[in-house]
Amino acid sequence: MKRSEKIRIGVSLLILAVSVTIVIVPLYLVVLNSFKPYSEIAKNISALPKEITLINYQQAWKRLNFSTVFKNTMIIAVFSNIGSIVFAGMMGYWIVRHPCRFTKAWYLIIIAGMSVPFQGIMITFAKMAGFLKLTNHLYGVVISNWVFSMPMSMFLTAGAVKSVPYEIEESARIDGCGPLKTYWTIVFPLIKGTVFTVASLNVITYWNDYLMTQFLLTKKGLRTLQIAMQSLFNEAFFAWDTALGAISLSILPLFIFFIFSQKQVLDGVAAGAVKG
Repeated sequence: MKRSEKIRIGVSLLILAVSVTIVIVPLYLVVLNSFKPYSEIAKNISALPKEITLINYQQAWKRLNFSTVFKNTMIIAVFSNIGSIVFAGMMGYWIVRHPCRFTKAWYLIIIAGMSVPFQGIMITFAKMAGFLKLTNHLYGVVISNWVFSMPMSMFLTAGAVKSVPYEIEESARIDGCGPLKTYWTIVFPLIKGTVFTVASLNVITYWNDYLMTQFLLTKKGLRTLQIAMQSLFNEAFFAWDTALGAISLSILPLFIFFIFSQKQVLDGVAAGAVKG
């Protein structure tokens, strides 16, 4: 192996090690200290707990009203993802398979939405949401998520559709399949790796969203996990033991999701890299 190649590999491994450390160390400290009382946290955040306690989780569960906020967040994440996959997938398929000036222009307009940050339009969005009666309804957040996740979801699924040979669809149409049946029975199974990757990215966005849900959901009974956590931090600014328990509870569902779905996510990323 050449010296330059060894240096390149060494630098790559160093960057990877630093990146992993930046992510893992804070997560480790959060989980570690969530099992310790406040006195031990204040004394030494890196020390192992002298006696493991679950009181922080009990307090966080009660003060967050975790069962309610978890249900609200789960409803938003699941239905937002389903709608995003269905609408973005079918639109991406239609644009790719019907190239013309109109579809190309429509594609560029939608993709341009990726360059517009939500913060730049949030005041206009809040007024529009109020006019359309989307506030204080979970379906209002779901519909809004469909709109804002459309550019990236359609961009990725359209790229995956381009890799599917058109001859396969022609054979299906000869057998009498319409556009919808062709997409769901022929094309969709071939791009499911990319679709699953899109769904995983969307889940992270929906689960951790705070800004848009704060605009749309003002009733206490409709709070999502992130809104409830912000409220908890405001009420108990110095209660780090309870706060760390709340953070751990908020991380746990996503952690479980990626434990069971990591194979599909990695397969989707690898498939996209090969097709690209």
